[in-house]
Amino acid sequence: MRIIIISESTYPWLRYIWEQFSSINLLLTKYEFTTYNGSKVLGNLNEGSFLVEYAETQQYSNSFFIPLSNKFATDDYVWVKDDLPVYKGTITHDGDYDLLYNAFVHLSRLEEWKSEKCGNFIGSYSSQHPRKNKVIWRIPVVNHLFNELEKRLKRIFPRVRFDRGTKPVIEFSHDVDYLEKTVQLRLKQTAFDFFNAGKRLIKRDLRGTFSKIKKGIGFAINKSDYWCFDYWERLESEFNIKSVYYFFAMAGVRKRYDLKQWLIDPSYNISNNKRLKEKCKELMGKGNRIGLHGSYNSAMEEDLFIKEKEALENAIAHKVSKTRQHWLNYYESKTPYIHERAGIEEDSTIGFNDISGFRSGVASMYYPYDHGRQRPFSFKVIPLVVMDSHLYDYSNNNDTADLNWLLDNMNKVKKFFVSVNWHQRVISPDYNWADSFSKIAMEYYINERNIQNK
Repeated sequence: MRIIIISESTYPWLRYIWEQFSSINLLLTKYEFTTYNGSKVLGNLNEGSFLVEYAETQQYSNSFFIPLSNKFATDDYVWVKDDLPVYKGTITHDGDYDLLYNAFVHLSRLEEWKSEKCGNFIGSYSSQHPRKNKVIWRIPVVNHLFNELEKRLKRIFPRVRFDRGTKPVIEFSHDVDYLEKTVQLRLKQTAFDFFNAGKRLIKRDLRGTFSKIKKGIGFAINKSDYWCFDYWERLESEFNIKSVYYFFAMAGVRKRYDLKQWLIDPSYNISNNKRLKEKCKELMGKGNRIGLHGSYNSAMEEDLFIKEKEALENAIAHKVSKTRQHWLNYYESKTPYIHERAGIEEDSTIGFNDISGFRSGVASMYYPYDHGRQRPFSFKVIPLVVMDSHLYDYSNNNDTADLNWLLDNMNKVKKFFVSVNWHQRVISPDYNWADSFSKIAMEYYINERNIQNK
């Protein structure tokens, strides 16, 4: 049995999105691509062949037809279901829509690539994204589109085979930015608290205003120790969790008078910190993993990223294949190429600093798309969907109920695989941000137990 996908041209993006669909939705039936001009294989169609047409008009009556209508405008949606928006430009005159191109726009983050190409750098903030409809970020649109595609395929060709869904995976992680309270951290966090106080004052929330001012002053003057690894180990042992710790690795001499580097980048040096190196080895020995937390500038400087990766590997005497860029700094035209050439296998940078959600519209691990060379990159992306600061720094409501959108999707997605990030220091009394982490961990633990007991 085989599926034959036929189209007017050999669109590289079409092959890419079908491959991601096949991987994420666990398609077992083999498939191949052809064009109308080169469709000699159609003469050999038999009962074990299933024809999928992707074109403007259907030419074979026995095919599964997907209309080609690949036009879109940002935020110009039609909601075909309560949880499924599609771009208006992809809807045909008979009310059908281009499933494949909708999925491609989201998964490849086409809007971001086009925006950066025009000189508009998005960075890690949704506020700089051309898309202003924030509701979309909480919906794994690509998964819903893939599920719809699977449903239609099976309806027309009942013998097309898919595997069952896999056990949901939440990869718990900790970015290690600070081991102690530095001047830089005091400045940044205090400024953030005062900024949030101003926002509350505008809303005439006097109690919230004074609370944030008090918190900011206290943070600036109090001493704290951020060696919090043991606290995390104890908490995570309750839920049988093993985490990924992303460590910064200083490489060479820092640039003089580089204020951004001084203010943003971590300041510890793992290469000459014996205690930290031993802790890394201890964490790995207990089943946790170590990844590189690349410096801010390493997202656009390949030599720097490679040196940092080598410094971390030398410090822990172990190969490093996972990364997350500091500050989630990411350049479409540079960062993925750097990761690929450096031998990275899994990247968990793709998320926003200011809001939680599915930045690429998917709640599954996937291969990112190289728009320049029209092919998939060789490494995988684990979507970063929730970070501690989303709930406590950028939201007026740190109630753990704000996590229900994530937990509700855990068993709705066929191959659920996402990352959440609580910085290593936030379990300290300065923050006390562990409650929401425990909420996710508990729900994940209960879900795993329920699956095992079925």
